[in-house]
Amino acid sequence: MVMIEKTIFYLALVLMVLILFVMYFSENGIRDYDQLTLKQAHVLSRIQITRQENKAIEKQILRLKQDAAYIKHLAKHEHGMAAPDELIFIQTKE
Repeated sequence: MVMIEKTIFYLALVLMVLILFVMYFSENGIRDYDQLTLKQAHVLSRIQITRQENKAIEKQILRLKQDAAYIKHLAKHEHGMAAPDELIFIQTKE
């Protein structure tokens, strides 16, 4: 190779490395794209979890509107209430 050809080769090589460096580390580069892709996956999983929670809440609301036995069950077991004709026995530790 002639000296000019070697110089052009090394200059082109340096230029390619510089372009790759800029593509990877610049704003909106490959690194930012990878971070945004991970963030998108996280957000999509949170959306799926929230949709499932919303369905469960909607189901519970529907049961509270329509199912009197469910309301009685919640009153007894979660709020410690009793019907007028029931007795509550509380066991204490000794």
